[in-house]
Amino acid sequence: MSLKKMNFEKIEKAIDEFESKVDFELVPVISERSSYVEHIAWIISLILLIVFIGLIDFWFQDSWASRTWYYLLAPVVAIVLGHLLDKSDYIDRFFITKKERDRQVLEKAQRIFFLKRLDQTKSHHALLLYVSILERKIVILPDPKMKLENLDQLQTKLLQVVQIAFKLGKYEQGFLDAIQFLEQQLKAKFPQTNAQHENQFSNKLIWWDV
Repeated sequence: MSLKKMNFEKIEKAIDEFESKVDFELVPVISERSSYVEHIAWIISLILLIVFIGLIDFWFQDSWASRTWYYLLAPVVAIVLGHLLDKSDYIDRFFITKKERDRQVLEKAQRIFFLKRLDQTKSHHALLLYVSILERKIVILPDPKMKLENLDQLQTKLLQVVQIAFKLGKYEQGFLDAIQFLEQQLKAKFPQTNAQHENQFSNKLIWWDV
């Protein structure tokens, strides 16, 4: 399933049901990537260029044939192939360390949290559910004014719950599983006591391209 062909109304309804049972403002955000990858295409191109020049010198070491055209074509081919290979998430992940991916995903989640002003909820029970596809990373970010116990363990379990669906490209089901899991984990400690609770933030899934 394409990311942008998900049933957003179904996810919105699931969030509404979640908030009717749990005293949290749940804001779901999905992004294709959080890491900076613009440089990777040029790194790949440089590696390919070095390889191509090495192959040219090897194959023509005993030849009187001119190498000029090969040297001129090598950078062009390297750049084209480099940018084509950069379109693969597998290639991008290879050139970014896990530690760096985790750092950039967390930083982007924090930036979104404050840009959306989720820290200004009346109860301070805002919860950002951020999914970054390239890094295969899910971040649960609560309001810093509250202390959500065992947050790291909660994120690890959540990833285990949804990773199968996400790997199969079933992003809609992954989000629904994530919402259901969070409801099970938070309902006992943060029950919704206000039947007419005010919905401060939209329940629509946010597609973050920035």
